[in-house]
Amino acid sequence: MLDVTKFEITSFCHVIDEAYIAEFEKRIGTSLPDAYKAFLLRFGAAYLSPATVPLTDPDGNNFSDMPYETGGVGLGVFYAASFRETGKPSNGLRDRDSLNEQYSEYTLDYGLDPDYIPIADGHANNIFLMKVKGEGAGGIYYWLNKRYCLLAHSFEAFLDKIPYEKEQTFDEYMVELKEFAKGDQKMIERRAERWKSQYKEMREQYQVKEQGEP
Repeated sequence: MLDVTKFEITSFCHVIDEAYIAEFEKRIGTSLPDAYKAFLLRFGAAYLSPATVPLTDPDGNNFSDMPYETGGVGLGVFYAASFRETGKPSNGLRDRDSLNEQYSEYTLDYGLDPDYIPIADGHANNIFLMKVKGEGAGGIYYWLNKRYCLLAHSFEAFLDKIPYEKEQTFDEYMVELKEFAKGDQKMIERRAERWKSQYKEMREQYQVKEQGEP
């Protein structure tokens, strides 16, 4: 079962559906793992927080591309469907690339091994991949300067390896604010209301899911 309760998940686009996935599977000539499909159908083009992926293999050994990337790398937005393909609202990310578009760019144009598909942004031109054919299908890789670095044997294991970071609560913010404000009650009230307003607005605009307990 796919467990995403340790993340705060911002969904930028909910337009992907089963028909889109079926067409993509037909294009690449194989089926996608059930857990990955369930994630796409539930969240679409999503960003996870926390989102720093350790650059280690499944046994904990480090990958390194010093001085450029070492230790960990930020996980960007997962690819789903794009506004260009569907014409449907995408909460402001009208230029967000899709599974199809990234497959065309990296696999057909850049020469990515066709046993792999791009699934999410990484750093610079380095991206996160899923192996979809052959031995080890379902594994998640980081394409580190055109090296295929295995991060996890499955999509579930990939999410599991991202460290949990507790989201700051309003009460925790207030403790910090009161220390900073040094008794300035007007500042405390003003900033407290702004925090609550921005918190609510972001969740409504980007369909943020509440972060659960690990």
